[in-house]
Amino acid sequence: METNRNARIFIAILILIIISLLINNCTDRPSLREVPPPSQTISLEQAQRLQEEFVRTRSGIVNKTLGFEDTRDFWFSLDSMEQYIRYVRSESAKQGLENLGLRIFYAAYPEESKEQWPDPGFSTVIIVPTHGKLELSNGFFPAPPLQSTSNMRAYNYAHGGKPPKKVK
Repeated sequence: METNRNARIFIAILILIIISLLINNCTDRPSLREVPPPSQTISLEQAQRLQEEFVRTRSGIVNKTLGFEDTRDFWFSLDSMEQYIRYVRSESAKQGLENLGLRIFYAAYPEESKEQWPDPGFSTVIIVPTHGKLELSNGFFPAPPLQSTSNMRAYNYAHGGKPPKKVK
């Protein structure tokens, strides 16, 4: 009788431990853990200064040439960016590619294709996956890998700010 009671208590404790581990795993999502920023991050004040420099030295020339105030900021949801990065990692693993990166290009939607593109005539950005080793160029500064992964899809369809938004 005492053995059955002890066995039931042991099983109950074991079940409680398993339940608490499951609950802990469900609530301790990786997205909620503290993650240090990459070394390439800058302060919001520095970002504002860089955007102000772009506006001061380039934006007016572009807008004057085009005849309208062009988009100069782009927004992608974090979920879609994470999905794109997972896609690039998955496709790269299938192909045995290493030293992955993303190259961002300025681009513009063609004006004559109003049905196909969301903002004909406006600027956009495209993101292209890359792979390869860093090469030294321009002295000691590393250049990004030049090898684009042409058999993977590029990323586009950001939401462009019209009128352009300031870094806040």
